[in-house]
Amino acid sequence: MRRGLIGGGVLAVLWLASGWLSFALLSAGGSIATLGELVPSPMDRGVFGAPVLWAVFVQALTVVVLVTGFALLTSWFARVGRVSFAAGWISAVLIGFAIGAALDLGSFIAWAGQFGIRGALRTMGATPVTAWWAVIVGWIPALVARGSAGEGSPGADAGRARRTALAVAVMAAVSVIALPIVAQAGHDATQQQLRDDRAAAQASATPDPDGAAAADPDAPGDPVPSVAPGEGAVLDDACTTANSTLMAPPPDGATGHRGQMIQLVNAADDPCTLEGYPDVAYGDQNGHLLDVTIEHGSSFMAQDAGAAPITLQPGESAFAEIGWDANSMHGQLVASTLWVATRPGDARLTWDMRLDIIPGATVHVTAWHLRAPAAG
Repeated sequence: MRRGLIGGGVLAVLWLASGWLSFALLSAGGSIATLGELVPSPMDRGVFGAPVLWAVFVQALTVVVLVTGFALLTSWFARVGRVSFAAGWISAVLIGFAIGAALDLGSFIAWAGQFGIRGALRTMGATPVTAWWAVIVGWIPALVARGSAGEGSPGADAGRARRTALAVAVMAAVSVIALPIVAQAGHDATQQQLRDDRAAAQASATPDPDGAAAADPDAPGDPVPSVAPGEGAVLDDACTTANSTLMAPPPDGATGHRGQMIQLVNAADDPCTLEGYPDVAYGDQNGHLLDVTIEHGSSFMAQDAGAAPITLQPGESAFAEIGWDANSMHGQLVASTLWVATRPGDARLTWDMRLDIIPGATVHVTAWHLRAPAAG
C-alpha cells in the first residue's frame, strides 16, 4: 500500500504539472502557445477561470482520487503477487478513466433537463482526455509501484493494513462521488460571477444612449449556454473552434436592415471540413439568453445558397451572413453579446457587441460558404 500511495502521489503531481504547464504556455500566446498544444493536459480549462476556492476544491478532490485510487488498484494487483510494471500502468489508466467518467456523468445529469439526452451527451468529453493522458504518463507511477507485494503478515500488522486499506477505499469512494458535484457547482459559480461582473459593469456605465433598459442583476432569465445541443457525429477532420478561428466584425446597415458577416479561418496545419449553418445566439444586458428566433435562409442583406460541404486548406476562410430588421431599443432588452460556434454542439465563442436585436426578433443566418453572395 505504501508504494501505491507514493505512486499515486507521483500521478497527482504529474496531473497538476501537465495541466498548469499547458495552461501557462497557451496563455503566453504567440509561438509559445504552440508548445502548449503539445503538452498533454487532463484538466478542464474551466478550472482556470473558476473562482479560486472552487478551483482549489476541485483539484484537491482530484488529487485525493488519484492517490487513493492508484493505491487501491495496485494493492488489489498485489494480492496475487508483486505489482508488475504493466499492472501499475493499467492502474493509472483506470484511475484517469474513472475521473473523466465521473465528470462526464455529472455533466450529463446537470444538462439533461435543459438539453435532453442527445444534447447532454454532446456536453460530455472528459473521459477520452483523462484516459489518454494517463496512457501517456502512467508508466512513471508504474515504475514507482513496481515490485510492491501484498500485506500478508499476521497479527497486528495485518489488522493495521486492513484498516488502512478500508480508510483509503472510503476516501476514494467519497472523493470520486463528490468530484462531479463540486465541478458542476464550480461551473455554476463561474457563470454567476460572469453575470454579476457584467451587470456591475453595465450598471456603473453612463446611461444607454439608445434608451435600452438598464441592466438588472436580479432580473429572471437563463444564462446563454456555452454549447448548444448538436445532432449527428462530428467528423475527425471537421472545422471546430479548436482548430479554427472565428471572427465577427461590426455589422453593416441599410435602411431598416442590418447584416453581419461571420468569418471562419482554418488555423490548423491540416485541411478541415465544414458543412451546414453556424450556431448563433445572443445575450442581453443582464447576461441572459435573448429570446429571438434564429432561422436558416436568406435575408434582405444576403442570399443563402444552402448547405454544402466545404474543405478549407490551412489559412483558408469560410463565411456566413447574419441578417435582421432594425428595431427600436428604447426600454428594451437588447442583444449585448454575440455567441457563435461553427455548428450546434461545438463550443461557442462570445463577443461584447451591442446590436438592435430585441426579444421576439427574427434573425436569419446563411450556410457556410467560400464567398459572400451578393446582397438581395
